[in-house]
Amino acid sequence: MKYLLFFPIFIAVGCTTQQFKEIPAEPRSQITIYENTKQGIDSIITNSALSAFKNDYSKASRNKAFAQSVSGAWNWKSNRTSVEHAKTSALIGCQRNNKRSEDLYPCKVIHVNDSWVK
Repeated sequence: MKYLLFFPIFIAVGCTTQQFKEIPAEPRSQITIYENTKQGIDSIITNSALSAFKNDYSKASRNKAFAQSVSGAWNWKSNRTSVEHAKTSALIGCQRNNKRSEDLYPCKVIHVNDSWVK
């Protein structure tokens, strides 16, 4: 029984005196920054966003806005009290879906009512 009490001490001492080999760090790869240079309907990035745009957003009432990020996040709002309210609401919804990428790929309004935003 005495030996069982000393066994953890010998293991702890052995671990603290063991030397570790330093592993050299691999060079970091360059970060690729993506851009969406397409315009119009071709600028919509994901299939789900394209489907929502064609099937729902395009048929929605006035004062509407569609926002998306290059990361793939998107959101749209319609039937707001003003165009500014629609744009703000769509941006906030997109940003909620884009929490991890908002710093690098911020959401932008790409369509308002019946016009593409440049």
